[in-house]
Amino acid sequence: MINAPSHYSVLTAAHWGPVRVDTDGETILASRGALPTSHLNSLQTVVRDQVHSPTRVRFPMVRKGFLASPEKPQGVRGQDEFVRVSWDEALDLIHTQHKRIRETYGPSSIFAGSYGWRSNGVLHKASTLLQRYMALAGGYTGHLGDYSTGAAQAIMPYVVGGNEVYQQQTSWPVVLEHSDVVVLWSANPLNTLKIAWNASDEQGIAYFAALRNSGKRLICIDPMRSESAAFFGDKMEWIAPHMGTDVALMLGIAHTLVKNGWHDDAFLARCTTGYETFADYLLGVSDGVAKTAEWAADICGISAAKIHELAELFHKNTTMLMSGWGMQRQQFGEQKHWMLVTLAAMLGQIGTPGGGFWPLVPFRQRGKPRRAAPPYWLQCRAVCQAAPMR
Repeated sequence: MINAPSHYSVLTAAHWGPVRVDTDGETILASRGALPTSHLNSLQTVVRDQVHSPTRVRFPMVRKGFLASPEKPQGVRGQDEFVRVSWDEALDLIHTQHKRIRETYGPSSIFAGSYGWRSNGVLHKASTLLQRYMALAGGYTGHLGDYSTGAAQAIMPYVVGGNEVYQQQTSWPVVLEHSDVVVLWSANPLNTLKIAWNASDEQGIAYFAALRNSGKRLICIDPMRSESAAFFGDKMEWIAPHMGTDVALMLGIAHTLVKNGWHDDAFLARCTTGYETFADYLLGVSDGVAKTAEWAADICGISAAKIHELAELFHKNTTMLMSGWGMQRQQFGEQKHWMLVTLAAMLGQIGTPGGGFWPLVPFRQRGKPRRAAPPYWLQCRAVCQAAPMR
């Protein structure tokens, strides 16, 4: 019998991309990215720390006060001691309490809310398995949206007719060829591009490296000087408004567009509804407060002169407004992307090569060119009737 090597490498994949893991069969020794890339992904090197961390919960643990009296738990959450139990004990406890609560309070009292960043695949997706279990048991209370884009995905269907934040955007080759000005608005792709919904293919950073060397006018609007601003260095202008004042800054730019006749009336009339109501608010007709550059400057901390400069720059050039998700994770967060679309519409560049808005910077696979794919019904016909998919 041939002895297996004492050390070997395993190819796997995670949200942070294809990874090579060195192991001796019992312990993970090291990990690294499996694909060549121009920018090191730090998450690909921490598999050992994740698996063998002393803080990892390796066994079922139950709060001591709950274990002593499940129906009337003792102790204080966050302070109580946790006690290790066997898997059988844990499963029995879950079943007993699930049955008691459902019979006492009804199915609406059961919240199947495991969001779960989940395993990298569908088979072990925690939320799917939990909801299937709870549905078979008699129903449950679910949740709307997700943590990532909770506000944006709620408002965007009313603004653009679709979710938008998870849909295909302008491809990178189009941006690199046609955009004159690219704005990263509350986006830190050098950090967020380390992950993907499934397994990343490591192409995201390569596109940003090409953007850095493109000679385009690049602007980062972010209260924090992020890793992305550092990545672009002196090739990107960093503008730092006060935190949470993005809408005020956008309104100041929008007012400047109208004041100078730079907004696209024809596009607004042809492709939007409701602009007149918004214009009344923007110009102060409805509330007596014109959202001028000076008004915005007092709120966001960016000078009126700079706001005027941005409005003129966006108007005179093909401008792509790329936004992240961070600015919509706050009270009234839905206003951020709503106003971003409004500003892009006023510029009249939505639908033009390299212009418009892109609310999807965070994930690696977004913006990659895609091949045309046949619709589902053609796939079914091909399988059932052996017919070509065309």
